[in-house]
Amino acid sequence: MSDDMKLNSIDLLKEDFAQTLAFIDKCDNHIFQIKNWAILTSSAVVAFSVSQGHNGFALANPALLIPFMYLELIYKSFQDAAILHTTDISQRIDNYLAGQKETALLTGYNHSYGRKLQYPSVVRVFSILRNRNRWHILNFYFLLSLISIGAFFVGAYVAK
Repeated sequence: MSDDMKLNSIDLLKEDFAQTLAFIDKCDNHIFQIKNWAILTSSAVVAFSVSQGHNGFALANPALLIPFMYLELIYKSFQDAAILHTTDISQRIDNYLAGQKETALLTGYNHSYGRKLQYPSVVRVFSILRNRNRWHILNFYFLLSLISIGAFFVGAYVAK
């Protein structure tokens, strides 16, 4: 292959890598926004239930948190696919830097992480929680639920 073709191949990989990193950052931003909205919603429900003397209302909060967790898991699934794609690109760039032949550099390569994204069905999205490295997501929403349950008991105790 000519030097122009070699330059184009590595430039293609660099461009794809940069775009995929930007997508990963965007997913991170969305995940943090979802967590912020979950905290805000939980706080509002707890504050309303305790201040208005409707203790049982706090017990509805765990059910309200499930859609937030689902949204976060959707973005996490997209982010995981993009991370796998960047890993593949990184290995190809490393091979290029190590002097691997140009013909092998793009063998089996698919441009863009979008081809690796899967439809976020409910079963597939919640299956992410089977991975122990993702239990922090479940723990976050579990702790928010515990606060709601605690608010129920605090409200019931204060009302007596």
